[in-house]
Amino acid sequence: MKSSWDTILPMIAEKKTYIFWLDLIRVVSIFMVVLIHATSPLLNGWEDLTFSNWMAGNIYTAIARACVPLLFMVSGYLLLSKQETIASFYANRFKKVIVPFLAWSVIYLVWQNGYANYTFFNAIKAIILSMITGSVYYHFWFLYALISIYLFVPLLQVFVHSASEQVLWYAALIWFAFGPLLDFIEQNLGYELVIKLGFFTEYIGYFFIGYVLGRLKYPRWAVGLAVFVYVASVVYTAYATLKVTAAFGDYNDFYLVYLRLNIVIMSLSAFIWMKALGEKMGTSPQAMPVRLFRGLAGASFGVYLVHAMMLSFVRRGAFGFEFSALSGPAIYTAPLVTILVFIISLVIVLILQKIPYLRAIVPN
Repeated sequence: MKSSWDTILPMIAEKKTYIFWLDLIRVVSIFMVVLIHATSPLLNGWEDLTFSNWMAGNIYTAIARACVPLLFMVSGYLLLSKQETIASFYANRFKKVIVPFLAWSVIYLVWQNGYANYTFFNAIKAIILSMITGSVYYHFWFLYALISIYLFVPLLQVFVHSASEQVLWYAALIWFAFGPLLDFIEQNLGYELVIKLGFFTEYIGYFFIGYVLGRLKYPRWAVGLAVFVYVASVVYTAYATLKVTAAFGDYNDFYLVYLRLNIVIMSLSAFIWMKALGEKMGTSPQAMPVRLFRGLAGASFGVYLVHAMMLSFVRRGAFGFEFSALSGPAIYTAPLVTILVFIISLVIVLILQKIPYLRAIVPN
């Protein structure tokens, strides 16, 4: 007899290669994304809010800041572990990423602008222009970054499957040295060094290092160290953001940039301990938490696409009530609005996944 969870959760078909820790990191990361966007009014209200409310937003943001790097790392492990033809890779990406990207770009642009005073062809022109200039909606930047990385994935697949262990770690070291570490050095020295590696020191590094770290098994001491480093990084990030904001007299996100050294260290340590946690949980595949995360993972990309609109609706009272992180003591309202928006977005995605044709814009 099936339990209630069997009827409520969209179960993913069993695969011999199923890896639970990937789903765990993906779902937690998407929830963190929603938390960051839900708390943004708090950070931007430095001059208007009480210190406790602003600090609550600061702490929640610091806790969740590893979210986007973790998403890049999970994608990197998944895609670089495969060996596929260029045609096969882009056919799969077109269906799973490009189609939803195009569809939701149009949805968000029409929702924001209406184009009521436009002719049909001028509206199409305006939509296309917004899409190619990256001015769709604030959370779409991740998709643009992901698509740009996809251009190099077929090359990276060949590289990682032919490179020795030493070469893989050398490539990871190059990214770290000429990316976050060089940025840290330049910020402290006050001038820029002449050697630059451009795009290859940006988010593609998270993509690659996700594959490198994802292949490893970590002893207990390494996992414990990763937890400590993550907590220390969160504390440092919150403290540094407070200090720089107080110094400038207004909110300053310098230490929250995803490629800053403190965020890189936070993200790598989070990946390690969350992977270890997922491996431990995954040993009981029929346990309710494991089945829950497996179900949620299939809707996670859709939740990312939908949540920004739902967050706006909740803030504006479109569901019959207005609710935001500013609605009360932020230590409570920030997580509550995050949970609410996550659940609303999840329900919408699960409904769309049941409808022919529309399921294409929220792929499982």
